[in-house]
Amino acid sequence: MTHIVKVLRHLGYACCALLLLGCSDVPSALTPLHDYQTRVANTLEREPISYHRKSYPLLPQARELRIEVPRVSISLLDSWRVNKCAAGQLIAERNSALGTLERGVTRYVKDVQLSLAIEDCVRQLEANGDALAARLQEALEAKQETLAAERQHALGTDPALRNALRVGGSTLAVADDDLFAASISSLETIIAALQADLDQQPPTEDAVEQALEDLYQYDYLPQLWRSLHELNTYLHQLEPLTVNLASASGCTSKGRPERANVLHTIFLKYFIGEAQPHMAKFTQQGYIANDALEELYQLSEQPQMREYLRALMDLTDQLNAASKAHVEPWQEFFSACNFSLGDGVT
Repeated sequence: MTHIVKVLRHLGYACCALLLLGCSDVPSALTPLHDYQTRVANTLEREPISYHRKSYPLLPQARELRIEVPRVSISLLDSWRVNKCAAGQLIAERNSALGTLERGVTRYVKDVQLSLAIEDCVRQLEANGDALAARLQEALEAKQETLAAERQHALGTDPALRNALRVGGSTLAVADDDLFAASISSLETIIAALQADLDQQPPTEDAVEQALEDLYQYDYLPQLWRSLHELNTYLHQLEPLTVNLASASGCTSKGRPERANVLHTIFLKYFIGEAQPHMAKFTQQGYIANDALEELYQLSEQPQMREYLRALMDLTDQLNAASKAHVEPWQEFFSACNFSLGDGVT
């Protein structure tokens, strides 16, 4: 009975949380903008603008990005003889029950390591005049030809990487530098792993696995993409709010009405003082993240994935442009109402 009561209590808490979320008019990232626009609307005796969600970029389905990677193998007898090299242990791991289940970035990293080990083994065998060197070289060349396809497969289908690249279901309340730095660091580790080839060692397996785990568990980057999208959407929806500000505030008549003074205060305090710095933190993180997205874009050869990555990168530019455009009507208002343009308007 006690267990049932606890379950019902937790369900009650969950329902209350859902009700509270349902009462929220706007996503949490929009709170400073919403507060600002409500004050402007009330001063102008207008209805506050209701927020309407807009569709956001969708990560292509994994099945659309899946690539068949040819299997490369050597004879059982040769695999036994390779045991004298470091490659022997890696081949045994690949053929184990766990090894056959490896997918995505992990499998790509293991195959790069295996290729490097086979390359080293070929040199050892050649030095000893072993005929196995020629057969192993053929297998190595065949494996090299599959790495490009395997990279594309990993980039498009790895669950952890896909989780980091998708647009999240909710926004961030504020931009957090520490959480962002940790997420970007993990993403950069995975990018370095995908960039690895026979000329470049991948990060350690432990580093790759930890980065994948972090990207799979934490949603900071998905929420960042969603925040950039929602902020840009909201700024565009607020355009009617700033139409004919000078006329609406009464600055077309002689003198400066009190309403204009109130609007001036609201703009400086709630947009310049709060909303703009709030958005600037998101755009700052967006531009840093764009460097990582650009690297993924250069690695990708699949049109659907490249198009999606470009859409993610565009989110930051779009928000930056929308923020600047929102200020322009206020600059006209400052001029018409004889306020100093140096009074915090940027």
